[in-house]
Parts: sequence; C-alpha cells; structure tokens
Amino acid sequence: MNKRRLLKLADLLEADAKNKAGIKFDLSTVVTPNPKLPLDAKAVPVSCGTQACAMGLAAITGAFKRNGLSYRVDPQENELFIETTMHGVDTDFDDAASELFDITLQEADFLFTPSAYPQRAPKTGARGELLVAKRIRDFVAGKVVAPPEDV
Repeated sequence: MNKRRLLKLADLLEADAKNKAGIKFDLSTVVTPNPKLPLDAKAVPVSCGTQACAMGLAAITGAFKRNGLSYRVDPQENELFIETTMHGVDTDFDDAASELFDITLQEADFLFTPSAYPQRAPKTGARGELLVAKRIRDFVAGKVVAPPEDV
C-alpha cells in the first residue's frame, strides 16, 4: 500500500470540500464535465461545473500525473466523455486506483465504489468528500479493512 499517495488524495478531497468553487463531488460518477465545455476542449477544469468522484478528482487535478494517472477527453457527437488513464492507456477507475495506490481491487472498491458505503451515507457534496477522505485515512491507519473477496 502506498500510504503517502493515499493520504495525498485524502488531503486533496478535504481541500476540495472546503472550496466552494471546487468540483461537485459525486461518488457515483468518475468525471462528468460541465455541459457548457466546448467539444474541442483539451482539459477539464477543476470547478463547480465539473462532477467527479475521488479518482476523477485525482485525475483531473494532475496531482498524480507523475505517477501515471491522468485522463483523456473524448468528444462524441454532442457530448464530452472523460476516460481515466494510467500511463496513457484508458483504464477503469478501480484498476487505476489499484495500480496507483498499490492496493487490491477489493481495497480499491472498498475505498472508491458507492455500494461499499452505507446506503444512507452522504455520497455527494462536501460531506461525501469528507466521508471518503475519512475512510482513506482510517484504511491507512489500519482502523478499517476491505471485506474479503466473495468466494
């Protein structure tokens, strides 16, 4: 487990939660750009017009670019789609998290998948961001563990 990188993401989430102009956090979407963004956009702004989960925020901020995490803007018809990449290759968010943080897929799902959180837990907005940041910190400290893989 790369504790330093996980704690860096927790810091990023907490800082964004305090930033009124930051992303609209949504645990159930990796990145959804502002629909007003032009179709020829090359970058997605880290602003309140963009929705993203923890891994989406990590990708679009560039905070882990040196470690291989980034994104690709994919214009299709009248809409922009954002693809998470690791070392330039399109990658699912949980695979990217597993590689970036040196954790198992089960651990990545435990930290970053909406269904891994209690049903009534906040999954959007600053409260959702802070919940994910807390789970990351607790995971790094060994206070919580991912459930075992289903057999």
